[in-house]
Amino acid sequence: MTSPLTDEPRTIQAVLDRSALQSYAKGHLHVGELLIDVAADEAFIGVPAVALLEAYGTVIGNKHATALLKLILTLPGIAVIDLDAEAAEIVADEVQPAGGDLARSHAVSAAKEHEAWYLTTEPTEVAELLPPGQVHVIPREDA
Repeated sequence: MTSPLTDEPRTIQAVLDRSALQSYAKGHLHVGELLIDVAADEAFIGVPAVALLEAYGTVIGNKHATALLKLILTLPGIAVIDLDAEAAEIVADEVQPAGGDLARSHAVSAAKEHEAWYLTTEPTEVAELLPPGQVHVIPREDA
């Protein structure tokens, strides 16, 4: 991935888990504020495909929330992290420690791979999976 301004590589600085995507879909401002900060650093926020799938699954029938999830994917500081055959093998290592939660497994694996912040409203769920300094808590309620 490259910067549209410089053609230099851009890194994934943070990864949104399902709960952070759900917070964004509710219209909470926290994810948007972080997106601005990350974009200012010429970096990306990663959206794991499996977390995105689960977030969409929780807002079925809610046109506003669905529109917000579609919107975030169009923003220049967002990079969808696909799950291809090669990545699936790596992500599988996280499934058992994550209690079988596939979305969490994909997000944890992505955060580890990119040495990125893990953005979540559920920090206790990943306390044993990532170092504390790597987990960035998104408030459950809006500011």
